[in-house]
Amino acid sequence: MKQFFAKLKSSYEIFLKKNWAEIESKEKHNQLLSFCFTLPDKFSLDDCSHLFTHSQEIFYFSAKNEEFLAVGNIHSLSASGSLRWKELEKQYAGFPPPLMNSHQPIFINSPLFLAAVKFDTKKQSAEWSNFKNCELHIPKFLIIFDTPTPLFRFNVFVDDTFSIDNLVLEFSSVLKTIFHNNLNKRDEKSIEYNSKINSPDDKELWQRNIEKALSEIRKTSLTKIVLARRISMEMKEHAYLADLPGKLKKANPTSNIFYIKKNDSIFLGASPEILIELKEKVIQTEAIAGSRKRGSTNEEDIFLENELRNSEKEINEHRSVVNFLVDNLKDLALSVKYKVVPDVKKLTSIQHLSTQITANIKSDKSFFTIVDKLFPTPAVCGNPKEKAMLLISELEEFDRGLYAGLIGWISPSSAKLVVAIRSALINKNTIFVYAGCGIVEGSDPESEFTETETKFKTILSTLNEKN
Repeated sequence: MKQFFAKLKSSYEIFLKKNWAEIESKEKHNQLLSFCFTLPDKFSLDDCSHLFTHSQEIFYFSAKNEEFLAVGNIHSLSASGSLRWKELEKQYAGFPPPLMNSHQPIFINSPLFLAAVKFDTKKQSAEWSNFKNCELHIPKFLIIFDTPTPLFRFNVFVDDTFSIDNLVLEFSSVLKTIFHNNLNKRDEKSIEYNSKINSPDDKELWQRNIEKALSEIRKTSLTKIVLARRISMEMKEHAYLADLPGKLKKANPTSNIFYIKKNDSIFLGASPEILIELKEKVIQTEAIAGSRKRGSTNEEDIFLENELRNSEKEINEHRSVVNFLVDNLKDLALSVKYKVVPDVKKLTSIQHLSTQITANIKSDKSFFTIVDKLFPTPAVCGNPKEKAMLLISELEEFDRGLYAGLIGWISPSSAKLVVAIRSALINKNTIFVYAGCGIVEGSDPESEFTETETKFKTILSTLNEKN
């Protein structure tokens, strides 16, 4: 292994010198360099637990046939307000393509910018202060695990502080930290926290909000609104959090797992919902709306599934999301395909009506235009979108932050963004857990309250199996 790292260090230095000469000759400062290589041995998430503990900024993401861990932040794009996607597109369009040592598709299509986008364009509360409203950032390094041998991408942003000697030393230090110093690996398996500290009138407030929402639905053009609850708990100090991504992945094998750490805040979740998966000019999206809990027996599970499939209320709620996505994609796409009858997506503690949608996007439509058009969907907001957003802001007494926002990544020819539901924020020693449900004509406050309790279990069962 020593020989491998010595050769790697030498190759990295040659790569820097070669590209620095080209950058200097063209006066192209503010250029990204990406040094990519394949690791010689098996290397897994378990070998990186010390990085979760000792790094100020972490971004972990796991989906079907995809898993990576990113550390650090060397360059970011950010925007806020109602025009945030247009502003991000301008910044992204002005960013020069990275210079890379490898042109293999697996490296070229690996995540370049990592995305974290809040639900609301305006709110900024204290507990979410570590996270920007809408940010894309390039990590210092990225480890991709979902390949026969793991891949490594090390990024350098060339600016006025660029020094080859310092960068080679930094590269050696990072490799040593990752592969040799698995520091203070601990054996704690759970987090201890006190009981919920929400006010006792939580249920009464929820019922009042549902009644106000139903009143708006009956007398205005609003047909659906998604309202959320937030519960909070105090966590014991010095809890061990590094095993949470692995636990989330194990407990929710069909979900999209994310874990984002910034300073003393962590946002994590196991979302069943992909907003956009882009490959070249083909995108896939998914309508998820309408739910039932999982049964305790196979017979009960099938009974609940059939009840879900035949519920007029749930079908109408699901159809509103499908229609929203399809209608908006028709303006952007050459063709849109989807199944008329929804499937049932079964998760650990809940099952949903689900419809996969595929679209061939027109050549003049950008990724940012598509996201701006689709987000937020009626699955997390309501319909019409603008009216639902206003009512959510009026009724919910907390800031959703990244909950129901977007988490994912973007590269030059591919991207993936998931809707950040089934999620929680750990801010210092407080845990905030979020869950919402769609309110339509016929919604019952008691049933909707029970649905949010079921959705809380995704996170609560992972945070501490004993609670």
